[in-house]
Amino acid sequence: MRLLASTDFALRVLIRLAAESEGQHLSVEALARELGGLSRNHLHKVVQELAALGMVRTVRGARGGVALAKPPGEIRLGELVQRLEAGQSLVECFRADGGACVLTPRCRLKGMLGGAWAAFLRELDRSTLAECLAAAPPAPSLSPVRSPGPTATRAKKLPAGP
Repeated sequence: MRLLASTDFALRVLIRLAAESEGQHLSVEALARELGGLSRNHLHKVVQELAALGMVRTVRGARGGVALAKPPGEIRLGELVQRLEAGQSLVECFRADGGACVLTPRCRLKGMLGGAWAAFLRELDRSTLAECLAAAPPAPSLSPVRSPGPTATRAKKLPAGP
């Protein structure tokens, strides 16, 4: 299975925005640069789609930009991917008009692929956007903690006998 490039970009935008402090906005230009030099115009369309889905909010002006519209823990990945991929046919026979596949009357592949797609979305729905973020590195300790090293049993020395 392959996701649309716009779905890939949308997921990257959301992950990047989720790493920001609440209320912090990023410009589309900054996002395009940070995400590997994506086209600003293409990314703007992706951001508009995310806004229409209620995933991000946009603010105009000098201090404007894009921010998440809801907490990352409330954004289920399967639901998001399903909404971003809406209207896309996995294969010819999935088209709304049935496609032009001559094998359709004898083929069971459509059911298998449909099941695989549903399982894919179910698996993604087990995770949220928050889970896509790498854990922050631990803060440095003020006093170094030394590990005791390997534990070796030491034999007690017995006093020398007479």
